[in-house]
Amino acid sequence: MATGPVTRSAVAQSQPTAADLASVRVALTAAKGRKVALGTALDALRDGRLTAAERHAIMALVHAVKMLRERAALNGVDDAGAGVELLLRDTDANERGPWATTGQIAVGARNGLATRRGSAARADVLLTVDAAVHELTHVVQFGRMSTKAKPHPALLEGIADAAAILATGDDTLGEEFFNVDASGRYRGSIRELGAHTTTGPALGHVITNYHDAVRPGTEEHAGGGVVAATFMQVRARLGRERAEQLLWAVIRDTAAWNMGGSWKDLVLSLRRQVAAVWAGDTAAASAVEAALSSTALDAAAR
Repeated sequence: MATGPVTRSAVAQSQPTAADLASVRVALTAAKGRKVALGTALDALRDGRLTAAERHAIMALVHAVKMLRERAALNGVDDAGAGVELLLRDTDANERGPWATTGQIAVGARNGLATRRGSAARADVLLTVDAAVHELTHVVQFGRMSTKAKPHPALLEGIADAAAILATGDDTLGEEFFNVDASGRYRGSIRELGAHTTTGPALGHVITNYHDAVRPGTEEHAGGGVVAATFMQVRARLGRERAEQLLWAVIRDTAAWNMGGSWKDLVLSLRRQVAAVWAGDTAAASAVEAALSSTALDAAAR
């Protein structure tokens, strides 16, 4: 089932369960913007109206659901079993690429990067597994906020990037949206959060210092690099599993996101969750403080 663009070493460990397939509902945009429900992922995969690229997009999201179920014990986007909807053939996603809103991830009928990167981009890739994890994390975030919450966009993007790289073990995001060159390396990526691994440029740059990220006019995905870099520093000190455990404790911290969502709220949540998850572990607390200092994010709480 998981063939083509969704296959990668971080994913191809086991097949999704029936529950994973059932947790993804699929719809497509028809004439005049009308939405047509196709049922569960399994129902949609059997629908003859869908293209191969759309089937791969469905499976990318199913694999993302499986990955977060296994790695973060995520039981639906609300931790109570609620599923996520994948909307196919979305007009906005044709231009901007995949995006998320409350309860839903939208993809286009074509790769939105293709118009900006020409032959470097694969026109038939609508959603990659790491992009699906990123967008699914947004859905989880949105479901935990009140309607009055106004979180800083860079924090949402940085947390979603951190979730993707920790889940997949791959610090390059979205490289599978691109073709490969003669050497077998991808010709581009969405963002490079670690060592440069592609032969072409990333779509956007990242900022890894808090003071630079809060300058006026900073693009939110770039500014989110501070959050991702901080969790990468936690990973370097405590390991991938513990960094991911801390990240999801922060994501689930209602006090941080329901009415807040500032840089300071993030730092206070990190400290609060270190104390809750690893009570009495002074070495872990010191490691997280060192990670915060490395990106100057600790300054946000002064």
